[in-house]
Amino acid sequence: MSLLIDEAVKKIPYYPKAMMYGLEEGWVRLASNENPFPPSKEVISRLLDVLLNVNRYPGGEADLKGAVAGLYGIKPDQVVFGDGSDELIEMVLRAMKSEGRDRVIVTEPSFPFYSIAAAIYGYEVRKVPIKDMKVSLPDVREAVDDRTRVIFLNNPLNPTGTIFDDDAFRLFLSGLPDDVLIVLDEAYAEFAESAKFPDTLSYLNNHQVLALRTFSKAYALAGLRIGYALGEASLISYLERTRQPFSVNALALVAADAAFADRAYLAHVLENNRKGKAFLYGELKKLSLDSIPTEANFILFRLGADADSVVKRLFEEKILVRWMGAYGLPEYIRVTVGTPAENEEFIRALGRAMT
Repeated sequence: MSLLIDEAVKKIPYYPKAMMYGLEEGWVRLASNENPFPPSKEVISRLLDVLLNVNRYPGGEADLKGAVAGLYGIKPDQVVFGDGSDELIEMVLRAMKSEGRDRVIVTEPSFPFYSIAAAIYGYEVRKVPIKDMKVSLPDVREAVDDRTRVIFLNNPLNPTGTIFDDDAFRLFLSGLPDDVLIVLDEAYAEFAESAKFPDTLSYLNNHQVLALRTFSKAYALAGLRIGYALGEASLISYLERTRQPFSVNALALVAADAAFADRAYLAHVLENNRKGKAFLYGELKKLSLDSIPTEANFILFRLGADADSVVKRLFEEKILVRWMGAYGLPEYIRVTVGTPAENEEFIRALGRAMT
């Protein structure tokens, strides 16, 4: 007897999960856009305090909601947490199910889980190619039809690090049917330096706009899996109803609360990213490699037909970077901005791998 598996699930490609190498000493992990630093000392202290209470179900969401809402000048009922951004994406797809409205729009390339989750929940995925390494909002708008239910927009865009600006987004939003949900996935928003980055908070009272943020990147909590969504209160309430009970674990909640409060740590991370980007831009240029200006904590650069082989050679030296073949960019490599020492080691190894 064979299992009856939905055809949409059979067609889902294996998600390119982060390499699990490099957790031991001697590896340089620059493949998954992780924060290169351990969490702040405040986070570690709070985690140690709560360890003896993990026999109890999680609490503390109200405190964290208050902290997030207070920083952004919104109300706590405009915030919902999830087991990483992945759960929030699934919550959106569950809440937005509607007969006859079964289409999701994503850009190509972008975060792969949008398409994977949409297929799992029975949506048809329409992919809109990017132009000049950027999301083309007019092309996305052109793809909208009467079956469209959700649009996922990754900004800054993974894997390019580029953004669309506030003026372009405002124009895009003004022309959309009012029953289409736009999900702004802003996992890298803390790193964006452009004054033209969309003023996301100004859109939150619009029931069409939902913003996703995460503690995985700038706050160094990738291993604890906690993200959050910001939106209009009634929209947030519907997402809450689709969520598993206690989906965010107690350690993640405590760590996120401590991390969010430590603004000095965040400033240190962002300063390291600014300096690291400048260093990598300069060194890649010395190697005659073209890089894409980024608003995130990673840099995409073109190496050519040998990109996959170079990534493998770097792996042999215990340096992890990401070949972009799975994103439809086989001549490109994406490298996370690491510590100064990691960035220097990567550049030295890259020079050897290219010879």
